[in-house]
Amino acid sequence: MAETLERNETVRRIEPEFDGRGRPVWHSQLTPPDESCAQCVMVPDRVIPVIFVPGVMGSNLKPKGDDGPRWRMDGALSALAWIFRGPKTRKKFLQPGVMEVDQDGKVPKDMAVPAEELRRRGWGEISAMSYSGALRWLEEHLNDFSRAREGLRVRLMQEALGAEVGEACLTHEEVRLSYRYRFPVHACGYNWLADNVDSAHTLGARIDEIIARYNQTDRMRCEKVILVTHSMGGLVARYCSEVLGYRDRILGIVHGVMPAIGAAAVYRRMKAGTETNGSLAGWAAAQVIGANAEEMTAVLSTAPGPLQLLPSAEYGDGWLKIRGDGQEVALPRSGNPYQEIYAARGVWWALCDPALMNPVNEERDPVKRAQQVEDEWRGYERLILERVRVFHRRIAHRYHAQTYAFIGDSNRHKAYGSVAWVMQAGPPVEPVDRWLEGDAPPDQLDNGIVLHQKKDRRSVRLNGSTVDQAEFVISPPDAPGDGTVPSHSGLAPKPHCQGFMRVEVEHEPAFNPKGEGSAKALLFTLRAIVRIAQRVRESQFMMYEDLG
Repeated sequence: MAETLERNETVRRIEPEFDGRGRPVWHSQLTPPDESCAQCVMVPDRVIPVIFVPGVMGSNLKPKGDDGPRWRMDGALSALAWIFRGPKTRKKFLQPGVMEVDQDGKVPKDMAVPAEELRRRGWGEISAMSYSGALRWLEEHLNDFSRAREGLRVRLMQEALGAEVGEACLTHEEVRLSYRYRFPVHACGYNWLADNVDSAHTLGARIDEIIARYNQTDRMRCEKVILVTHSMGGLVARYCSEVLGYRDRILGIVHGVMPAIGAAAVYRRMKAGTETNGSLAGWAAAQVIGANAEEMTAVLSTAPGPLQLLPSAEYGDGWLKIRGDGQEVALPRSGNPYQEIYAARGVWWALCDPALMNPVNEERDPVKRAQQVEDEWRGYERLILERVRVFHRRIAHRYHAQTYAFIGDSNRHKAYGSVAWVMQAGPPVEPVDRWLEGDAPPDQLDNGIVLHQKKDRRSVRLNGSTVDQAEFVISPPDAPGDGTVPSHSGLAPKPHCQGFMRVEVEHEPAFNPKGEGSAKALLFTLRAIVRIAQRVRESQFMMYEDLG
């Protein structure tokens, strides 16, 4: 809207537009002489990039050579294609060495920043279905220079969010400083099937690349970045910052629904497939992710990234329970889930069933087939002991000094704090530990019907017995959380946080601007970014003299 000056000149505000490289340009039409003057809304030339790091399955992947199905999450149609892809197809393509990041995913075409620039920033590398709304929201509210007097940052000077740590509203000086910098929003996709160590190296290289681009190519001032993470992306960011030494290139990190010490749901999904919430959408999501143990084991048994989401030693003992006849056995017992559960073999409750690891193994010679299974098992065992366990140890209790986090903590969205196999029917056995020694063959014949033991039930036989048999069923989720990560795991970073908030939010749409809880989570994220940005005062290269 035009405004009138004291000398009766009318000011025409000219908003910035952006060219294909994201550089601001201003357009004004030549008009007949009058008393008006043009006022360009200026954009700072000092830049603090915000890099969004997605969760597991949140990066688009394609086969190397582009010959085969893509893991492309542009929308429901592209995602639902995986409903019809069984364990053999998943085993063939969803392997760390087969897939690579697909940069050609969907990006918005109706923003002030052109699609060409958004793609250059990595937006096409991550799931548009899960994250497009959040990226757009962050880009618009972190770069609303024409609304510096009434934008959301100003609102957060008065609006409390209810955080347990770092609740103070923004100050006028904090908001004023933030508007002196651009916060271009980038994304960093990674191969979520691979080791998160590799993904952390990918993130580190992207940080270097982005900082160099703004300093050298775009001739702006840029020294450090801010990371915003979802789920497993938080583990990647922590490794990058604290283990690889990128802490000094990162101003701070905002974590959303991070499984900081793991999630027992990973065990449940590998043993029985992805749980549903009883809705059609929940059923469809479970079919896409993996509907049963056969589909999940075929992928996860060779994918270190997802396995690094398993409960770590920090998670504690006793989260896997076998209950029957009024008794209970709880594992792990000695702080070592890696050997007690993940690499356990020959018992029905162990994480990985060797018979389900390779559905494309069609070797008919029993000796050769057995040797192949043995080789595959040894590879899986090394993965657990040398990659999963080592990764957990390296990031244990390690967080960036400027860490902010929000978690889901609701009984409406319960998650697996523990996983219990509960006996439904069977003979009493004293002690119940004897059931730990039983076996549950992947396929059993019952009155001529094949029972595929790949979901949430197991028919278990005591060793050496043809009579003593019991039915065990996985119990429902038992802990407050976000539907995937229990609050027990989400709470782990709290002592290390400058800001921490619990919110009623589901895991996958935790950054969705349209949800009530997730909209609040985004406000927390925006406030955290403004707070983290205050650290530019420590840099002579980035700080303005008039703000010093």
